[in-house]
Amino acid sequence: MSANDLALGAAMAAMVAGAAGTVFVADVPRLVISLGVFLLGVAAAFLVMGSPLLAVSQVFVYVGGVLVLVLFALMLSRRGGGERPRVESRHDIGAAVIALGVFLLLTVVLWPSAIDPEPVVVAPEAIGAALLGESLVAFELVGVLLLAALLAVLVIVKGGADR
Repeated sequence: MSANDLALGAAMAAMVAGAAGTVFVADVPRLVISLGVFLLGVAAAFLVMGSPLLAVSQVFVYVGGVLVLVLFALMLSRRGGGERPRVESRHDIGAAVIALGVFLLLTVVLWPSAIDPEPVVVAPEAIGAALLGESLVAFELVGVLLLAALLAVLVIVKGGADR
């Protein structure tokens, strides 16, 4: 077992721990920390697998951007009386079946590349050309969609505090 295997195992353990905390913790600040652990684990996995550009992008965009926006949304929608916001658990069999189905679908689709991975070397210039070329409109639309999702979360949380 090499050092890369151990590092990838540690990154995967961090991802599993962060994902479990995100699903099972009811206290919202701790939930956000668990999400941060998961996202940092993903960045570590990218780094171990030889994609430092993706690792840095993961940290900047998701940990540094989205997670900070979630924390600001949490601070702006704070309830009165000093109580900490909590999430009510709504886990049911339907959600478990859907999650299992998505897991199986991803496993079937990604299994061939996991068994026989083909190393792909892409120059940073090609990545920049792809991001700023024909895919620019798609990336901008995804950014608008994420912004709309954040605004929807703020409206939902703020509407729940008034009840």
